[in-house]
Amino acid sequence: MGTIIVLLFVGLVVGALARAVLPGRQALPIWLTMLIGAASLLLAGLIIPGDRTLIELIVGVAVAAGVIALTQGGLRSRSTTRV
Repeated sequence: MGTIIVLLFVGLVVGALARAVLPGRQALPIWLTMLIGAASLLLAGLIIPGDRTLIELIVGVAVAAGVIALTQGGLRSRSTTRV
């Protein structure tokens, strides 16, 4: 249980870093940022074998930024704003 809480907390930090890397404003709720960050850390752990925490963190931020960018593209296309 403690590992899950730590993963979600670090996922929140990774998600926030990924959002900071992307230009513009993202309209993601905090829980989705946390889940994307945690999932990207899990994926980075699968991609990079061994105990390389800094490299895993960098890859996790890159993966989270990519997922957030794709998510924002999908959210913006459903916008109800009229031009």
